[in-house]
Amino acid sequence: MREIKFRAWHKNRKTFLDFYWAVDKLGRTFSILDKYVYDEFTDEIELMQYTGLKDMNGVEIYEGDVVRFDTNVQILESEVTYCHGMFTIKKYGEKIPLFTGLKVIGNRFENPELLEG
Repeated sequence: MREIKFRAWHKNRKTFLDFYWAVDKLGRTFSILDKYVYDEFTDEIELMQYTGLKDMNGVEIYEGDVVRFDTNVQILESEVTYCHGMFTIKKYGEKIPLFTGLKVIGNRFENPELLEG
């Protein structure tokens, strides 16, 4: 079974925050971000879900990561997205499921230049 994990990007601070879910004694779920409790998310926070996969170097792959892969024709770079119930990347303009042999080279927040062009 895939581990359900998230990471959080703070848009104003331009940094990833420590993030985890917590459950209080009444069974209510809330999040703890960067040592502050948020009962609900604001427009400042963007959550990205862990895909359950690791790249060729053992790095966890999350939504928003930019990965590099070899198609045997050329080396492509694409952003990991969630579409139609699965994590995908674009290959020759089509969205395809994630596969092994990917390498995380950055993410769309800290490395937007990777998605240009």
